[in-house]
Amino acid sequence: MPGTKSGLHIRVAQLLGNATTIETSKSWVFLTETHVYKLKKRVRDELQDLTSLRGRHDNALTEIDLNRRLAPQTYLGALRLREDANHTLALFGPGRTIDWLVEMKRLPASRMLDQMIFVHGGQREILAPFIDILARELIVFYQSCPRTCLGPDELFSVVLDQQEMNNAVLFDPLFSDQYARFNAVTDALGNLYERTYDHMADRVAKGWIRECHGDLRLEHICLIDPPAIFDCLEFNRNLRLLDPYQEITQLGIEADLMGAPWIMTALWTALADALGSPANAALRNFYVITYALLRARLCLAHLLRPAPRTPEKWLPLGLRYIAMAERSLGIEGTPDT
Repeated sequence: MPGTKSGLHIRVAQLLGNATTIETSKSWVFLTETHVYKLKKRVRDELQDLTSLRGRHDNALTEIDLNRRLAPQTYLGALRLREDANHTLALFGPGRTIDWLVEMKRLPASRMLDQMIFVHGGQREILAPFIDILARELIVFYQSCPRTCLGPDELFSVVLDQQEMNNAVLFDPLFSDQYARFNAVTDALGNLYERTYDHMADRVAKGWIRECHGDLRLEHICLIDPPAIFDCLEFNRNLRLLDPYQEITQLGIEADLMGAPWIMTALWTALADALGSPANAALRNFYVITYALLRARLCLAHLLRPAPRTPEKWLPLGLRYIAMAERSLGIEGTPDT
């Protein structure tokens, strides 16, 4: 299989008792009744290199360390994947280390926030108590997150770099019929940078850019007691340097797309009451637009890979994020579907 040693994921699934296997862009994930194991693929892109055993080991340890901040009982450790002289795989005993597995406790799928929103139709009266608990967990986390020493110039360089990566995907010839729409959004965003700079500089000066989760999404939150918030963005610290209000805005966007727009306001209000100094409306709008474009890029990038999984999913979803950016920019685009 592309991205990992041929057949290794099949052998690992068998080793784990014919575990259910899920493929992601950079990992193979194996589900047993009680545990989850993750095997990194041997891939390399502009953000990370997992082609060496050392690189995958380092990445596994970083993932565990960072995720224990918000899910300490979930991330159990790194396991050596060993192979003996007869090419038999084992997790313990003799044999050379051929790879590493991240071992996690399996969380109940029914308690994932995306599933709870889906099952309850986004109803506030049912979900609000869980969102209150989640807010309290995030407030404690953000209070302890280290502040960046980078200045606004350095932080804006990260934003601009991400926009270049967005453009490389959005303006691929495969999406040429959407060029006019994408151009309108990216041009309007470009005009916002100068007007946003002073707002960002103020957030930096006040210590609000911190090392956050980095990928706070509905499917990364399990509403058990206490909540487990997992699968953070582990491979690039710069991309974890966020305003806490920026991060909860991103989560709110995902909830909005699932029909629960009230969650963004509830989380924003809870953080503002506890932390104070929320980002102003202009910066909040900037956070919405930049995240929507990032998610659009990640959706459409699936279609640029050989044999993409569920290809019918990615263009409509990517265009929903574009529609959200258009609304925030006041651009008349194609109605969201």
